[in-house]
Amino acid sequence: MNPEREKYLTIFETIPNPAFILDVESRIDNINNAAFDLFSDVLPAGVSYYGKARISEILPWLKEALEAFGEGEGLETTFEKDVETRKGLIHFQIKLKRMLDLYEKFIGTIVILNDISYLKQAERTVARARDFYLTLFEEFPTQIWRVGLDGKCNYVNKAWLLFTGKKMEEEIGDGWIQDIHDQDRERFNQTLLEAFKIREPFETEFRLRRHDGRHRWVLSLGRPFNGLEGEFAGYVGSCTDITERKDHEADLVYLATHDSLTGLPNRRLLETDLPRVIARTGRGIDSVVLVMDLDRFKIVNDTFGHNAGDQVLIDISKMLLKQFRKDSDRLTRLGGDEFAVLFEDTDIGEAGRIAQRLCESVADFDFLPDRGGVRISLSVGLALIKERETPEMILSRADNAMYRAKELGGNRIIIAE
Repeated sequence: MNPEREKYLTIFETIPNPAFILDVESRIDNINNAAFDLFSDVLPAGVSYYGKARISEILPWLKEALEAFGEGEGLETTFEKDVETRKGLIHFQIKLKRMLDLYEKFIGTIVILNDISYLKQAERTVARARDFYLTLFEEFPTQIWRVGLDGKCNYVNKAWLLFTGKKMEEEIGDGWIQDIHDQDRERFNQTLLEAFKIREPFETEFRLRRHDGRHRWVLSLGRPFNGLEGEFAGYVGSCTDITERKDHEADLVYLATHDSLTGLPNRRLLETDLPRVIARTGRGIDSVVLVMDLDRFKIVNDTFGHNAGDQVLIDISKMLLKQFRKDSDRLTRLGGDEFAVLFEDTDIGEAGRIAQRLCESVADFDFLPDRGGVRISLSVGLALIKERETPEMILSRADNAMYRAKELGGNRIIIAE
């Protein structure tokens, strides 16, 4: 007997797993005890441990795999398959191994069937255990998402789908990211990427598109989770609708930075803007602050009452707004009957010409026409913004210039030194 073949047969006889030795034409040369025990009911008549039946007569599903293996160049290959046997359905890992002689000539194939049913069952158990907690999330009223190690979404719960109005397959992968507002998406992606690097919890806010097309603000909390072996497996997170809270915060910000009567920005917002404009002045860009006060406004309040005075302030605010360049001029109510305007990218000459138009338009207008009409004029102070000044210094110079205009009789413009 060929020494190489004898070596294969010796090994073959000691294998506890079902195994076959095939010749070069895939006919059975040998069947070991384990294989005979499992497949004796399908063996052709007359074939026992030694026979010349083709393996495809016993295991027809193996024919295609053998043909593919024969056309390849590898010495062995493995694959898995559920196989019906005399003892029931068994999940096998099937190994095909080439037999070569001393001259590396192909002389046959060894087929070994390794029963890994218990491993597959264990895998299924692990998978069920790993995903068990997801079933707990299904009825949560809060949107739940999960991202794997690849950074792709692999689960969202029912609340998420009800919110977006989409199907699970539309959200898996990168689909869920498309529900985030365009202006927030990159920031969220960056937050998630940074979290993956340090594997720490995170929280962030973004706008999520609802099924009706509207975006709602949500607070998203992300937490790293581990697999059953304790290994980092990705992130699981929740989203809570905080739109009402955000709206309330926006209202508070608006109230803190705007005048409640006229709706104009207030002194606080002007002082917040000025440092930015001062910095631009250092680069050779002129800007000007105008401060104005209404002449004879006290007479309006004393004669017609404060409600009439409030109406004059509202009317004059609307009138002044029509005189300004929307992109570069900001009208502010400093308090009482005192207003300010920030003219960006404007030299003192241009600011003076605009101020003159304001004075003329106000002086020619009849306020409170239903009460016989009231004429009001403006006292105006202009201050060119200088480098290294503070907002307080600039406003003080413009304010002092305005008071000099008022002391000179009003309805005039004074430029601060």
